[in-house]
Amino acid sequence: MFPMEITGAGGRRRREEWEGGAHAHLGIAVPGFPSLFLMYGPNTNTSGGSIVFYLEAQAAYIRQALQRVRDAGAAAIAVRPEVEARSDRETQARFAGTAWLECDSWYRNESGRIVANWPGYMREYADRTEHLDPGDYELISSP
Repeated sequence: MFPMEITGAGGRRRREEWEGGAHAHLGIAVPGFPSLFLMYGPNTNTSGGSIVFYLEAQAAYIRQALQRVRDAGAAAIAVRPEVEARSDRETQARFAGTAWLECDSWYRNESGRIVANWPGYMREYADRTEHLDPGDYELISSP
């Protein structure tokens, strides 16, 4: 996404939020950036299979989020920071003991954080993105 500058709520800058490495809930939603949805975002690259499968799951998930905004008459929707933080911790922890941590390659940033690949199976990602959990998000009212 560089060199594009993205400013979120309260003047947050995505570049600064990601200084330690890109992260997003399910690779889709970044806390502090209401209604900013990513496709092929952090940790959503496939290690074996079709990226189109992931993109279709992401599109369906984003549609649910936007439908929730529309149905509630809200202005935007934002992932709760604690939800994204937990999701990120769980994703990164799943790389422990794998070959992913033994290699220096394109899927790791300068500090060694894996920012590209999904640590599980494609079906698991589809299951996790099949239904948007309303409790993971907050609706933002129109001003």
